[in-house]
Amino acid sequence: MFKKLSIILLFFIFSQTLFAQANNYLRNTSLVNNKLILTFKYNIDNVKPLALEGNGLVKYIYDIKNGVLPKSKKISHYQYKGIKTFRMGQFNKDYLRIVIESYSRNKRNYSIVGKVLTIYLNTSSSIQQKVYPKKIIKSKKSYAKNSHNGKTIIIDPGHGGRDVGALGKGIYEKAITLQISKRLRKELQKRGYKVFMTRTYDKYMSLKDRTEYANARNGNMFISIHANAAPKGKPKKNYQGFEVFHLSLENSDRERNNRAYYKGKYYYSVAAYKKMTSSWKIATSRKLAKKISSAVLTKVRRGYTLNDKGIRRSDFWVLLASKMPAVLIETGYLTHDKELQKLRSKRYQERFSKGIADGIDAYFK
Repeated sequence: MFKKLSIILLFFIFSQTLFAQANNYLRNTSLVNNKLILTFKYNIDNVKPLALEGNGLVKYIYDIKNGVLPKSKKISHYQYKGIKTFRMGQFNKDYLRIVIESYSRNKRNYSIVGKVLTIYLNTSSSIQQKVYPKKIIKSKKSYAKNSHNGKTIIIDPGHGGRDVGALGKGIYEKAITLQISKRLRKELQKRGYKVFMTRTYDKYMSLKDRTEYANARNGNMFISIHANAAPKGKPKKNYQGFEVFHLSLENSDRERNNRAYYKGKYYYSVAAYKKMTSSWKIATSRKLAKKISSAVLTKVRRGYTLNDKGIRRSDFWVLLASKMPAVLIETGYLTHDKELQKLRSKRYQERFSKGIADGIDAYFK
């Protein structure tokens, strides 16, 4: 009898250990000196490191086996000299992924002690040694006297991950918005702007995460990129063209907006809400929308037809909760055959992106 009880007890302990390993929740994160420290609920099983180099950056990836990411945990707000961004997300059910984008070839040193994973960041003088090829370094120096140098632009590719957005002939909005956003980032960087993107790959981000990302980086403007679709039951051929939205509280959803500062889901202060909806922000956002709309029409119509649906007002969350001039651009309709064909074209995307960049230039001038 005693042996049977012992066997049952050992089996229970062993099964609980296996269950714990498969649900190893991240409990805490901290950035102390040159160490990114992550503490989990249970001992860490294994970490798979990987380094990818390109576009002037080295992307260091750490996949933590059986790691689970609670919704409340994030590292995107951390800042460290020589590091562009810190990110983490649930890569799949078996791995939690940490991504560190660095301007230098750092040593990928890390250590595991029980429940704690410590990632060591480079502190040597080589932190300033960029990965960029020399010709790109020269190109960047040529913008030193550019009047836009120091201006920070936040680009927000709409949708992503499980949020696919509009659909046209098997093409998801989330893919088109990311392609155009990357081309816009490249064009703006050529012109001397500092650019951040709320997402650089196919991942889900809440609206709140997008605006908090922008606000944490003190952007000078917020550009949200989207694509449209004809309403259900309506003739698809009747809907085409692009439009630019800016913030307006006229006829807005007061109940939805009030969540921005009432102690509820979003936890913003009254002072923060007033800044988000100030007359200055509304006026500058309207000015930005006009500049971008005019510049896109001018640039795109040199090679393509483009229907102008005008400048519109709305209280979309990304326009409301950003603390800087903000616009949302509907680049076209995926449900319109000819417009979808253009939106998928590399040449059209580049021309459209240059039009947006021209509008941003005009705004700052």
